[in-house]
Amino acid sequence: MRLPDLRNDRQYRLATSDIEITQPPHWVPHDLAAQATRRAGLPTELSLLDSDVTRRVAAAFEGHPWVKGKVRVTTSVPARMSVSLEYREPVAMVRVTQAGKSGLFPIDADGTLLPSADFAPAEIAKYPVIENVSKPPAGAEGTVWKDAGVFGAARLAAELKPHWESFGFQSILVPTNSDRKLAWDDLSFQFGTRGGSRVIWGRPPGAKHPGELPADKKIERIKFYLRHHGPFDSTTHGPFEYDITRWTDISRKPIADRGSSQRR
Repeated sequence: MRLPDLRNDRQYRLATSDIEITQPPHWVPHDLAAQATRRAGLPTELSLLDSDVTRRVAAAFEGHPWVKGKVRVTTSVPARMSVSLEYREPVAMVRVTQAGKSGLFPIDADGTLLPSADFAPAEIAKYPVIENVSKPPAGAEGTVWKDAGVFGAARLAAELKPHWESFGFQSILVPTNSDRKLAWDDLSFQFGTRGGSRVIWGRPPGAKHPGELPADKKIERIKFYLRHHGPFDSTTHGPFEYDITRWTDISRKPIADRGSSQRR
């Protein structure tokens, strides 16, 4: 007895436009599913009877720069397909200046390059800017930027995200020696404020160097300073350089003055 041919049975066929995905957050393009299937060259209609259909769909979404890690594809009959996935979240913009031209590149907390075209100018302005990076990324969108300074700054932007506005920070300053093949946790970072002051943070979160204050202790120290002395840009005779890496106190000195410092 011959079994019926179900390949063209509508209950096993699904339009790629009907694939269901995890609800994207507001920073992810609303047409991500269409982008993923189009980029992967999937047909406009899929058969759930194809032995590799879930693998092909999974690969399509895993190859999209907004998707982080592996995805899970499930199917059911009548024809239905769901894709469970995790989205990358932008934490900062990296400014790169070359030959007099400047560009901004969005990254996530892992230093993964995100699609610049998906950010409107008003959205770009909401993110911290990582400064002093001299070379653009060598890889494509969705790949990690191979730069220790960018990676360390990305970790720092993610850690400070809940406090960025209240602390009055505007930029993360990568040390100029970050391209000398140093490890990311050997680099010392600073924050730039809107008024031109600088706050020396030190090594990024996750660094295990002896004598380095943990990130949560540094954050509490900043909060304590702001409660008792006001914003970093509120004092006269500034801008100032603040050093929060000391174990006992915060030092402050005018940026133009490389001599004595005041303790706080």
